[in-house]
Amino acid sequence: MIEYKLGYFAKALCGHDRGKVYMIVGQDKDRVALCDGISRPLGRPKYKNIKHIQLIRSEKTANIFTSLMESGEADKLIRKEIRAREKRED
Repeated sequence: MIEYKLGYFAKALCGHDRGKVYMIVGQDKDRVALCDGISRPLGRPKYKNIKHIQLIRSEKTANIFTSLMESGEADKLIRKEIRAREKRED
């Protein structure tokens, strides 16, 4: 069973946002709430079925997730972490 921790990254596999990287900011039964800090800020996360994403584990961001969410600039910090993640993939 795959564990979808808050703070992990996810890549969209289906839909118009295919290939886009998000951060997991919430989870319910079979869907996750995704945020990228730009078009999908924390106040308006995108919900996707877990079958339609590829999980990218990141223990570093999972460990700092609560402090990241409590900061006043959470969207800005999420964008920064996603950009850093994308640079590592290239």
